[in-house]
Amino acid sequence: MTEKESEKEEKGSSDELEVINHELNKDFLETTTFHGLVMAYHASNTPEKIFWISACTIGFGLLVSQIFLLLSRYSTHPINTIVTRHYADELSFPAVTLCNFNSFKASYIAANNITESQVRYFREMFNVVPSYFKLNRSQAEVQQLDAWIDSLDIMQFVTDAAFTCEETIRFCQFSGEVFDCCAEALPVLTGHGLCWTLGVRTHSNGTRYSRFAQYFQSSDAGLSAWVNVHSEDYTDFYIPGSTQDQGIRINFHLPHSPTTVDTDGYAVPPGVHTYAYLDVTKYISLRSDNWGDCVNFPLPHYNVYSYEACVNNIIASEIWDQCHCRLIFQLGDTPTCKPKDMITCVQPFASDQLTDISVQRESYGCWNPCEDWKFQVTMSYSSLPKSRALKFIAETLNITGENARENLILLDMSFKSLDFFTMQQQKATTITETLSDIGGQLGLFVGASIITMFEACGFALVKIYYNCFWLKRKKSVPKQTLRKVPSNRSSVTHDSTENKELTSL
Repeated sequence: MTEKESEKEEKGSSDELEVINHELNKDFLETTTFHGLVMAYHASNTPEKIFWISACTIGFGLLVSQIFLLLSRYSTHPINTIVTRHYADELSFPAVTLCNFNSFKASYIAANNITESQVRYFREMFNVVPSYFKLNRSQAEVQQLDAWIDSLDIMQFVTDAAFTCEETIRFCQFSGEVFDCCAEALPVLTGHGLCWTLGVRTHSNGTRYSRFAQYFQSSDAGLSAWVNVHSEDYTDFYIPGSTQDQGIRINFHLPHSPTTVDTDGYAVPPGVHTYAYLDVTKYISLRSDNWGDCVNFPLPHYNVYSYEACVNNIIASEIWDQCHCRLIFQLGDTPTCKPKDMITCVQPFASDQLTDISVQRESYGCWNPCEDWKFQVTMSYSSLPKSRALKFIAETLNITGENARENLILLDMSFKSLDFFTMQQQKATTITETLSDIGGQLGLFVGASIITMFEACGFALVKIYYNCFWLKRKKSVPKQTLRKVPSNRSSVTHDSTENKELTSL
């Protein structure tokens, strides 16, 4: 084929492609459901055409921005919280942990010839944070105190020096039914020393559950207890870390969760009748694999996951890594931190590092439980009765002495009402809702639907085929093949000529 024939054939292919593109554009603009494009195509004058093209451009820009916002919102996994009030026939009563402010009986200290210096040094085992008033000890004194600590059975000393359950909790009843306070009371070590937890029973697998349930609304329908703080047996010298207060501290929590009496306890002084009214809220969180942040995995020393238990384990792990011991009130079988460990390692480390655990809990792996109950407490107080009535009560409770008002506390604890609120997390949007919103934006801004999107995709694919693949394939066909189909060429040329004439018209 000569160069002239080649140029002629190339010009014919280009003309043919131009005709095809013109027909494709015309067919799409006449049949599409993109109404703005149809109006622009059929515009009878230039201003009208400019108006519709501008409207389509603005609508398309708004559409893109709205779709971006919808997809961005979906990618953040938004969550709504649904608050619902429920009325119940009964409510399981929480565990009640009770601590005496005084950790060591003065009578025990005196009977065992224990010095004030030894008591103060032993109390350092409970002080994670250094006390305000630091005591200066000589090296020789520290060596003597360490030798005394090494000679002790630490847990036995804590138990013997503290008030027993029978000495502290004198009388109990639930909903008018008297029961033995200490038969099922659980001893627990806290920053206040030896405490006691009421209202809990333990399954054979070790899981704790509530012993009581409240069935009707009344201040007499819950747990009542007479407590003797034994103020006459308080140590009267300064002990670092001790509040030096008289009375008790109580905390309400789930049976399977560790007590937070150190941080969430309510102080009750002697000589008062205390009314504690409980409101309860149930929290239901989405799992971490379903847009939420809740987890539910087993923890060492705890059968049921709770945030408090997780934080306790993390603190124990951090202290073990740093100081190679555990706090006296933490669960485990590793060596207990002795006073010298607390003073030289734990307290400096705690001041710098341990506060980060609660603030940056996610980085330590402590997340919300998938189901949790929280108790909100309203406390009110009144004075105990006059002397003759109080004397009768003291004699009934087997309490001797004229100082009953300085020792006795009456606790009445009950649910304020037999209802509770649930705060349940739900997905704020779903993929179906997001697609529906996108469909609505399509209709609002460009008058389109999903069918219109398929039209546009089909049009784009056909254009790509003819402009990229069809022309290249046509050029690659041998000359002999082209000569065998002259009718196609003449037919296309005729169509081309006809369309040129229509264009000129």
